Amino acid sequence: MDPSALIGEQLFGEYSITSLLGEGAIGAVYQARHNSIGKDIAIKVLHERSARDEETVKRFEREALAISMLNHPNIIRVLIFGRTDAGLLYLAMEYVQGVPLRELLGGDGFDELRTIEIFIQLCSALQEAHDMGIIHRDLKPENILLTEERDEKDVVKILDFGMAKLVDSNEEVKRQKISKSGIVYGTPSYVSPEQAQAVELDHRTDIYSLGCILYETLTGKRPYLAKSAAQMLAAHVHEDPRPLSEVAPGKVSPPMERIIARSMEKDPDDRFQNARTMLHALKARKQELQAERNAGAAPSPAPPPMPGNEEAPDNSGASSSSPPNRIVFALIWSAVGATGMLIIALIVAAGVFLIG
Repeated sequence: MDPSALIGEQLFGEYSITSLLGEGAIGAVYQARHNSIGKDIAIKVLHERSARDEETVKRFEREALAISMLNHPNIIRVLIFGRTDAGLLYLAMEYVQGVPLRELLGGDGFDELRTIEIFIQLCSALQEAHDMGIIHRDLKPENILLTEERDEKDVVKILDFGMAKLVDSNEEVKRQKISKSGIVYGTPSYVSPEQAQAVELDHRTDIYSLGCILYETLTGKRPYLAKSAAQMLAAHVHEDPRPLSEVAPGKVSPPMERIIARSMEKDPDDRFQNARTMLHALKARKQELQAERNAGAAPSPAPPPMPGNEEAPDNSGASSSSPPNRIVFALIWSAVGATGMLIIALIVAAGVFLIG
């Protein structure tokens, strides 16, 4: 069926499909509007041919189940899941206007503080998913949406849990899923070494993927280059990422280099052991960076005057407020007291009278 054929159709008796937002190999995403209150939602619909594939349907159902378990501001919310009267599988989600991180990458990458702000949100969202026994398995810039909420920019929304592994599920998803053609699920540029080898996974595979995206967000370039998917998978397993000092000379600070390196360790035991630990490392670096910037913006104290270059006191009527005169007055007062000062004042006055 032509995806555009659904435009104008009614869903749930209350929503009208208004536009096609995007289309992929297995389905399409539409924008729909509530007929009474004007609220927009996004609806993901499987193509008819995809709905006949058992594995694709399971993935679609898994995505609905995974997102429905989560309630985090940085993860897209699922509203309803089911089949249309015509038998089409659909997943209704909150509609968010934003830009995929992929469309913003390139050039020299983001500055460090902006990058940290984005990845703090990503770590927070992933920690909730991991706490619920959900491993994303397909983190990449295309699945990270940046939007604006209440005048706050770069608000993160994680999309597409279609590859998610539900660790505590009763379904047969506790093992690493491999497609019928033997290709490991995930995107080659961002899979972990263990995912590339199709061995058992835990939540730390997402930490590695996050490290790859962090590398690219800061530099505008991917950590590995390869001519084929097979070569890319092998690079994740056997090669070190391209040195940041060569990819982006002088761009990435040593503390951020250490965070990237730890998140991309080949051995999961050597990585951040959870997203919360990575989040804390990013927050600590944010505090350091803000302190560095504040110190650089603070005005330098005025240097003391050079000996012999002191400015002459102004005797044009403001001498009573100048520091040297106040010091002299205090010294005389402490030496002769009030009575002595009165006598000195009378003598000075008499001298002025005689001179005048």
